[in-house]
Amino acid sequence: MKNTTKEDLKRDLISWINGQENDAILRQIEDIKRYSDKDFWADLSEAEKEYIRLGREDAKKGNLISQSEAKRRYGKWL
Repeated sequence: MKNTTKEDLKRDLISWINGQENDAILRQIEDIKRYSDKDFWADLSEAEKEYIRLGREDAKKGNLISQSEAKRRYGKWL
């Protein structure tokens, strides 16, 4: 991002949004607005929450692999 103040950025975005005619882009912006303040945790299933807990425990224990190793192991599925 260039050397822009937060206020300048807001003005630029508002101006751009006001001129926007693309419905898909406007819907994406609406989604960002809708979910930006929402706590995603409440939307997760119990299984997803458990996977996150297990991942955090593994990280605390140092059971991690590098990104390059993950790509090597699982790249064909990504």
